[in-house]
Amino acid sequence: MSIAPSHRTANFRYAIRNVVAAADALKRSGREVISLNIGDPQAFGFRPPAYVTEPVVKALRDGFTGYASSAGLYEAREAVCEYALATGVETAVEEVVMTSGASEGADLVLTALLDPGDEVLLPAPGYPLYDAIMHKLGATPVYYRLDDKKDWQPDTEEIRSLVTPRTRAIVLINPSNPTGAVIADEITTKMLEIAAASNLVVITDEVYRDLCFGTAPKPASLLALGSDVPVITLESLSKTHMLSGWRIGWMRFTNAASMPRLIEAIGKLASGRLCSPTPAQYAVKPALTCDDGFVANFMNDIQTRRDLAVRRVSEIDGLSCTIPAAAFYLMVKVNDLNGGTDEHFALNLLQETGVLVVHGSGFGTKADEGYFRLVYLADETILNQAFDGIASVVKKRTFSALPETARLESITRL
Repeated sequence: MSIAPSHRTANFRYAIRNVVAAADALKRSGREVISLNIGDPQAFGFRPPAYVTEPVVKALRDGFTGYASSAGLYEAREAVCEYALATGVETAVEEVVMTSGASEGADLVLTALLDPGDEVLLPAPGYPLYDAIMHKLGATPVYYRLDDKKDWQPDTEEIRSLVTPRTRAIVLINPSNPTGAVIADEITTKMLEIAAASNLVVITDEVYRDLCFGTAPKPASLLALGSDVPVITLESLSKTHMLSGWRIGWMRFTNAASMPRLIEAIGKLASGRLCSPTPAQYAVKPALTCDDGFVANFMNDIQTRRDLAVRRVSEIDGLSCTIPAAAFYLMVKVNDLNGGTDEHFALNLLQETGVLVVHGSGFGTKADEGYFRLVYLADETILNQAFDGIASVVKKRTFSALPETARLESITRL
């Protein structure tokens, strides 16, 4: 007997985790792997603050941890409203839905919005989850390019030209994963104007907005005030407070009067999964209302690591990068792939040095452009070790064919 899976899973791809299969093969053979592929601060020794964890421990011991409202605990949603108000955006509790990380939020929104054949404009490079969800739904991703020569900014005229009668939404990831770039406020404003003119929803992923090395971008929801463009903001505590595995996120609606039926559909889907995990939601209020410098101290730590990574790239002949303005990701360009692809480079790097990064085409760059994304959360000793390995592989320029490990693990099917 052989049970066939659904057709929709055939095109489901998630490159960040797919490359792990090749790394696991190396580990099983006894090799050490330096994993710089996933942006999980806890994997690199960072831990959440006590003022966030202790209320959750208390709730587990003597609080309510049963099913919450499908929209989330009232106190958590209320804290999100206060957080939004501090940025200048008045939000009602009814306009907030707690989710299992921003990822579930993206899934709920796109599922409620799209029918097969519908289109959404996505940034390239961008976070591959959006592409994966759309393939699952039978919708069509249409990519607008981020220009590395212009600090990874999009071209709003290109975005305007991509809108068709099937377009339903524009996704904005700001700050960007995987580039760490901050999209300029004037560009965001133009994207909102495009959405307003074409009756589109703007889905804005702002998970990293509090993790900027300089001035943070204005929330798209703030820039949308005074218009009627519907904006759905996705946020979470995964990166800012080291709570990646806790799965705490939310969506909030701005100009809700422009999308009542969509909000109702999202509510139906949210009720169908009952609720996001109740205990973790007790972390939301302290995380958003208590400030003892935790996030600022974290940013100081990772800025030192960012600067080291950027310096090491500049010292390696054949590599280049744009200095990231936020988050903890670095998009590095291999200037000469010697006839190979970015995936060939990443897999050869893993095979020869044990350094695990993600090829840029997994995020939507072209395979022959030579990009890879590196997470620079590791300490300086590990980062230097990783860059020593990267330098040795770039110098050899022998990455035009897939290594045997990749073929055995079928990584070519990303």
